[in-house]
Amino acid sequence: MLYGAAIWLWRQQRNPLYVFALVAGQLSTLLDPFWRWLYSLQTVPSLTSLVASLAVPFNVSASFRAAWPDTLPALIIVVLYLYRWWNPGLLSGLFTYVIFVSLQLIFSLLGLRDPAPPSLLGPLPFGVSAELLAALMSATVTYGLCYAFVTVQNYSWPSMAAAILPMPLIFGGLIYGVAGAPLVVGRLLPDGEWPLRIGLLLTLALLGWCVAIITSGFNRLQRVM
Repeated sequence: MLYGAAIWLWRQQRNPLYVFALVAGQLSTLLDPFWRWLYSLQTVPSLTSLVASLAVPFNVSASFRAAWPDTLPALIIVVLYLYRWWNPGLLSGLFTYVIFVSLQLIFSLLGLRDPAPPSLLGPLPFGVSAELLAALMSATVTYGLCYAFVTVQNYSWPSMAAAILPMPLIFGGLIYGVAGAPLVVGRLLPDGEWPLRIGLLLTLALLGWCVAIITSGFNRLQRVM
């Protein structure tokens, strides 16, 4: 259904961005087994388990289900932007991020998406819900994709494809791999709960930094307009 809508928008707007975005969402599932393995670790892993997590074959049918939760909210903002119903800016960007977090929580609550990798963490310090952290991280991926889609929507088709197709993998690596690294490492350290607390605070700080960078990008777009 979503691919049908994307193709219709392609014909209406002469813009293949929507199809490219959905394909990119499917390709992003290539690393899902690795992220799930990483966030389910309880002890320092072996090389064999790492290789096994990377050797999981790509499931095309499952990737359809996973293609849209991170990309669709961003594409909705792109459509609103093209019809002048949404304008980039500091406040509109932050409000959009809050909406993305809410949507990710709703998707998870209604079972519309497979659980994001951080939801596998279990109990977290300070009473933070793993599902909330997963929503924050997924929403940050969507927020970054939204900025990327808005900035490349006037590119030539080959340039647009080259820019969009790797984007979910790149943002997933930054959010789940880099921003989530302190939390994952904190879980593996044997010195009690303090490393986990510090790791969670660092992960939240890195997420906030990513959101601030993307929001500043939207703010610059507003000035250009």
